[in-house]
Amino acid sequence: MRLLARSPWWLAPLAIFVATRLVDALVIAHAAHAQVAIDGSLGIHAEELKPAHPGYWAALSNWDGQWYETIARHGYPRSLPASGPVPQTAWAFYPLYPALVRLVMIVTPLGFASAASLVSMTFAALAMVLIFRLVLVRGGRFAAAMTVLALCVFPSAPILQAAYTEGLALFGIALLVRSLTRREYAGAWVALLLLALTRPIVAAAAPVIVLHGLVHWRRSSRRQRWTIGCLAVAAAALVLLWPVVAAIVTGRRDAYFATQRAWNNELSLQRSYLGWLFGGADQHTTITAALVLLVLLVALVVPAGRAWPLELRLWAGIYALYLALTLRPTSSIERYMLLAGVPWLPVTALAPAGTSRWVRVLAFVTVALVGIRLQVGWVEHYLIPSTGSLLPP
Repeated sequence: MRLLARSPWWLAPLAIFVATRLVDALVIAHAAHAQVAIDGSLGIHAEELKPAHPGYWAALSNWDGQWYETIARHGYPRSLPASGPVPQTAWAFYPLYPALVRLVMIVTPLGFASAASLVSMTFAALAMVLIFRLVLVRGGRFAAAMTVLALCVFPSAPILQAAYTEGLALFGIALLVRSLTRREYAGAWVALLLLALTRPIVAAAAPVIVLHGLVHWRRSSRRQRWTIGCLAVAAAALVLLWPVVAAIVTGRRDAYFATQRAWNNELSLQRSYLGWLFGGADQHTTITAALVLLVLLVALVVPAGRAWPLELRLWAGIYALYLALTLRPTSSIERYMLLAGVPWLPVTALAPAGTSRWVRVLAFVTVALVGIRLQVGWVEHYLIPSTGSLLPP
């Protein structure tokens, strides 16, 4: 803890991030020994055929990573069936991440997996720095370090070094929250556009911006109020940006949504985690989702959770509710939950203000060890396709 106090503020989140990425690299490399061959026979999209036991780098581009490799190498298909169902296509995946990976592949000798990992980790590291700074201002160094650590050892956090968009999306979320917290709205415009081109989650930003505006209404100038209103409208409108691009390029009006139907991934209240309210999903799933939501909402308001800035807590609660209302039960939920941007429990409560340095060290080590153990199970069960599990992350 003394090292945290004496070092430049930005060194702590980077050190935590790098250390946990090295541990996760060992976890993934070891788990990859159990990976089966990816040759098209398992119904898994394969841009590049992989033998069994492919090693660390090949494992980083499993599952959706293969779709991002297809996009980085070949772009998007320009034609789809004029009507009726469409097959699974690259249009289900947003363009910013594979475009950045492609750029790295052009300007460096790196192959897809290493270029994708570099992009993912660069933006994830920047996100951790931003989140650390946000919590540092409000809650102090220990709260900031514990928040970053808990995010870095979140069960699905190994995805932050794989060929997935979580690192880039988490950076967009952190940039949005930072811009709102500091009331520097130029950065919020950049964050909204980044999110709109990375993942279908920009809609969740609209109510966050509205609530931010209401909280600061009396202290805002007329210009700031107009800016906040425009940001909220833009967040809602940008939901359609990628579907419109897909429609224009392919000539099919519902190109994006038809592609989502091919994955059975349409947004649907009726089939969501809380869909029983609308006559849909089973009650057991609903109760589980409701309990998880309740735990998170309590965590956001208890004293230990108040170390997180208001806008970060607003994002976490609204984004979780967005998932519960629109997402069908899926094995990817743990990966999606990472983008709440908080560790779901205020781990600083393990060592509240005033406790000794050794208690804080013990709390830090405990969170790290428990998190890494959960990551081992997540990697083996989801990230690595094996004879025991073919559930995607």
